[in-house]
Amino acid sequence: MNEHANIDAVLTTFTPLLGRIAASYETDPRLREDLIQDISLAVWRALERFKHESSLKTYVAKIAHNRCVDHVLKEKKHNDRLHNDVEDMDEMPLSNGLNQDTALDVTQAIQRLGITYKQVITMQLEGFSQQEIASVLGINEAAVAKRSSRARLLLEQWLKE
Repeated sequence: MNEHANIDAVLTTFTPLLGRIAASYETDPRLREDLIQDISLAVWRALERFKHESSLKTYVAKIAHNRCVDHVLKEKKHNDRLHNDVEDMDEMPLSNGLNQDTALDVTQAIQRLGITYKQVITMQLEGFSQQEIASVLGINEAAVAKRSSRARLLLEQWLKE
């Protein structure tokens, strides 16, 4: 398989994942689309360095989360306010199996989380194990469990408001 076909296959496979990860960090549809493009470019550039030390999904998610963190830091630097307008729910996390209002509430609550908690929760929602999350974030599994627990408590609290 040539390099072009390989990246096409990877992006076709993981575009929904990239969209959901980006949606948990960016609510503005235009900025989210730019973020997805940035992530896709980063995946394309990094694909040749993939050493099969983890699954391809884990590798792609790590790139996506790193780009999202960079995006958030850049946006905070340029704009002190948070983006609170949620206009496009098509790619929001948790939309499967939940009604639109519940999915919106959960998505908005996730977006309120700090980056360290948001990373863990969004990866858990994508089905990553604690070991995979630890690998992506460069932390140990105990830290993943602790962040997950704290994030869940915050989400429960905010969803009761």
